[in-house]
Amino acid sequence: MDVLCRAIGAAFFLSHDLRRDVELLLLLQNRIQIRLLGERLRHLNPDERSTAALLKRALERLAEDEVESTPGIFVRTGDLPSLLDRLFQVGAHPLMLHEEGTPIESFEIPIDPAFFLSDHVEFTAEDEGILADLPRLSLGKRALHTSQCVTLVHYLLDRREEESHSDLVLCHKVWGEPKALLIKGLLEDFGIPVNLTGHVPAGILPMVVNGLAEVRITVRERDLERAKQIIADYFEQPTND
Repeated sequence: MDVLCRAIGAAFFLSHDLRRDVELLLLLQNRIQIRLLGERLRHLNPDERSTAALLKRALERLAEDEVESTPGIFVRTGDLPSLLDRLFQVGAHPLMLHEEGTPIESFEIPIDPAFFLSDHVEFTAEDEGILADLPRLSLGKRALHTSQCVTLVHYLLDRREEESHSDLVLCHKVWGEPKALLIKGLLEDFGIPVNLTGHVPAGILPMVVNGLAEVRITVRERDLERAKQIIADYFEQPTND
């Protein structure tokens, strides 16, 4: 019960608020599904005792068809295959968290992901077989607590959301595409995504005429200072005026 309560806390709690765009499904003994829907949740508090009481109330209302035991908490009978089928039906993209998977930072997480992870007990051989076709993603070689994994996944998704809505900022300007490509390759070797923009393609006007061959190197705002330092160390002092 304490593992479940901590996973719920990691999934939903913000400082003085809840994540309203999250849905958490708990599968107990491969026969009971408890679903928590962030946009409808009420009465969920940070202390584990009150969370456990909400789960206990849900278990008391267990039925074959889904029942809402308290606002935002639903319970029904069901196993892992039925849970997986439901996720596919609603358009989710299931992924499996596993120490031996592909490093999550090198994987393009799809829209509407659904992460499967075990609790203090590893996936059974039967579970592994049912989930065998799902992409396996790793948060590292160390075995982490369930709630820690949830927190790390939220961090990665939050960062992706911020980057998708943030504008690139000017880092440096150079004359000519070849030099710009050298700098781009260097920054990308350091893990910094780069975008190059110019007034006209070099193939159309491969010479400097009234600044038309100027190439602007832009990066994410959070990478700006590090990118400038790398350019200064390997090429020249950046100019972005």
